[in-house]
Amino acid sequence: MLRLDINLIFTIINLLVLYFLMKKFLFKPVNQIIAQREEEIEKQFKDAEKARRQADVLKQEYESSLENAKADSAKLVHEAKEKARTEYDRIVKSADEEVARRLQKAEETIAEEKEKSLRSMENEIGTLVIQAASKVVGEKVSVENNQKLYDDFIAEMGEGK
Repeated sequence: MLRLDINLIFTIINLLVLYFLMKKFLFKPVNQIIAQREEEIEKQFKDAEKARRQADVLKQEYESSLENAKADSAKLVHEAKEKARTEYDRIVKSADEEVARRLQKAEETIAEEKEKSLRSMENEIGTLVIQAASKVVGEKVSVENNQKLYDDFIAEMGEGK
């Protein structure tokens, strides 16, 4: 059976001393190292969470600024279109005014040319009438008589129109 002798007591004492020494010099430092590592890991998790929150805030700011940029670009495009439309209208109006002015000038020129042509034709007709009248009468008529005949002829022609 089991005997109790001194070796057994020394073995138990050795085991107890070894246990306390290991607890003091091995387990305590190892537990401290484990605790430090747990604290470091916890700190890293907190830092990562903080960085994630900051990234979320930056992402929201970026998205907000992107939306603002899109709105600004749409506004600029709209303003540019409005300016272009206004400029187009101004140019078209200016061109229409220029065309109307040139058309008016052309009409005036045509009227002047028509008037000149009529006067030229009246003079030629007057000369022809005077020549014809001179041949019919057979004598040279005075300038006053020529003018009277001419005026009468023109008046008759004007009434005939």
